[in-house]
Amino acid sequence: MRHIHLLLALLPTLSFTISAQTKPVLQKQLLNMAQQSQQIQAMQKGDTTELLKDMAADITQLHTQTLNEIVQLQGWLTKAQVTEEGVKAAFTLVSHSKNLSFQQDMLPLIIQSYIDKQGISGKAVAIFTDKVSIAQGKNQIFGTQADLIGGKLVFFQIENEDGVDQLRAQMDLPTLAEYKKALEVFYGVEK
Repeated sequence: MRHIHLLLALLPTLSFTISAQTKPVLQKQLLNMAQQSQQIQAMQKGDTTELLKDMAADITQLHTQTLNEIVQLQGWLTKAQVTEEGVKAAFTLVSHSKNLSFQQDMLPLIIQSYIDKQGISGKAVAIFTDKVSIAQGKNQIFGTQADLIGGKLVFFQIENEDGVDQLRAQMDLPTLAEYKKALEVFYGVEK
């Protein structure tokens, strides 16, 4: 009987250890790919040669293909499989992809991952959602995307401007007015 109590006492610890990360090799692959992707993004902000730009595009395309194959085989990744860092790495790869169709396909999975509290922030999901919507020629949903035009801050068209603050609150974002004010201060825009 004493052994049963000991097993029952250890069971939660054992199951946590087993489920903490069931695919460490995949997690390492995702983290390495995301690190490469971050380096590519940083490199493209500076002066680079055409050869380097082509190489960066090829690597980004390879990352997209690899992640797409992974998701096709086993669905969107979870913290239990690759830890929160691995989930965030997968999201980074999707957000850096130049393949809009791939991003559209991944968007519902990313939203579900956020709902399931897998480590992707509401802010990141809102920004990604709006970028994909705008790239599709649609209005943005959360009001995260704006541009400076003639020295003034102008938001891309918002789908439901009357209800946007409610949607922003669901994603832990400040109101649109607060966000606009913060952007104006950041960019030194005068009203």
